[in-house]
Amino acid sequence: MGRFLFVIVVALLLSVSCVLADETLSLNAVPTSGKAPLEVSFDLVSSEEIISVSWDFDSDGTEDSTELSPSYVYSVGTYTATANVTTASGSTIVSTTVTVKEPFSVSVIAAPSSGIAPLNVKFTASVSGSASSFLYSWDFNDDEVIDSTEQNPSHTFENVGDFKVTLTVTDAASSSSESKVTKKVPISVSSYDSKVNIVSYFPTSLQLKENQVTFLVSNEGTDTIKDISAKVIGEGVQHLSSTTISRLKSGEQDSLTVKMNVLKEGAVTASVKIDEKIFPITFTVAEQVKVDKEELELTLKELKQKLQEQEDLYYEKKADGFLVEEVFDSIKDAKDQLQAAQQQILTSKLEEASVNVNLAAPSVDEITRRLETAIKQEQTILMWLKENAVAITAIIAAVGTLSGLAVKVTKGAKKLGEDVKEKLTKKVEKGKAKDVPESEDKDEDNEDEDGEDKGENDDKSEVKENPA
Repeated sequence: MGRFLFVIVVALLLSVSCVLADETLSLNAVPTSGKAPLEVSFDLVSSEEIISVSWDFDSDGTEDSTELSPSYVYSVGTYTATANVTTASGSTIVSTTVTVKEPFSVSVIAAPSSGIAPLNVKFTASVSGSASSFLYSWDFNDDEVIDSTEQNPSHTFENVGDFKVTLTVTDAASSSSESKVTKKVPISVSSYDSKVNIVSYFPTSLQLKENQVTFLVSNEGTDTIKDISAKVIGEGVQHLSSTTISRLKSGEQDSLTVKMNVLKEGAVTASVKIDEKIFPITFTVAEQVKVDKEELELTLKELKQKLQEQEDLYYEKKADGFLVEEVFDSIKDAKDQLQAAQQQILTSKLEEASVNVNLAAPSVDEITRRLETAIKQEQTILMWLKENAVAITAIIAAVGTLSGLAVKVTKGAKKLGEDVKEKLTKKVEKGKAKDVPESEDKDEDNEDEDGEDKGENDDKSEVKENPA
């Protein structure tokens, strides 16, 4: 019984020591991920002295190292690194995962990727990475023989079937055998030929948005082809819709219109599928002008301020008699353009706003030049009379009133002079008649007095008629 208890106690102690060993032993790997070739350093941390260790870096069941802190270089793939560690407490297995990616990315476009034999295919390879140069190896018929070392070769598939074209890209600046990427490109070649052909297509210059391309197709066979449509396929191209030709007789031509979104700038290589036949097509996509919103808003503000200054100057010069009437229409047009640009900025249509600002800028400069060189209008007698017609009319009216008054005064003075002259004549005649008898003198005197009185009354009457 005592021996049995001793065995149980020893077993418990051993199990506790193993648990402690598991809890105090860890594996560190630096780094655990990266691009190939990836060198990883391993290290063990243990609370007990490590007696021995056996490493399996790639999980192939083969011991790769017995060092305590080894290093290993990985190629592309995902691996589990394992260490079998022996301490005084026993043996423990610890592990970690290492993920290795390709050293650089490679993309391949085949245009077309399927069609009727003999099928000529244009291959385009692009590489993104930090290396300055790359080597290209193409195997078109999967016989492990290099057929081309060009970056963008062409190949004609004469036979019908499915092919796997292999491209291997190697970093020429790296001495490591792992600095390479391999891509497989499927090509399908068939024997059917409806004798449909593309005569032309347009436009070939597109914008970075929805575009419409027209394909002129012909039937070069002897049979009528029905229900023909088109589909554009390629990187950076999104097919939207296509019109349909219901019937195309032998020797006839007709057009198909395709709508598609273009998603990248520069040269676009794609293919169009028409009645199970694929044709390579290429487009040039204009680069979009990148518009700085803050800079555009600042330019717009400066133009609006300058235009306002010129508008104020226009009214000043017009008031001073300068010939600037025709400038007003230019000012109005420039204001409309700047107002449209302001609205387009608010709705985030920066490219359209930039166009309006660029159109308005030279217009404002031209307005400035025309106002600076404006000529003042010469004042002619006719223009002076026209501008001062009201004042001249008032003066003429006043002069007419004074003239009438002068005529009346002149007539009154003339009448008064004639009366005085008559009276003097009578007095002279009276003096000459002193020898006449007294009675007669009296009578004459009376007559004179009467005559004088009468003349005075006449004079008074004349004065009343001419108060002047």
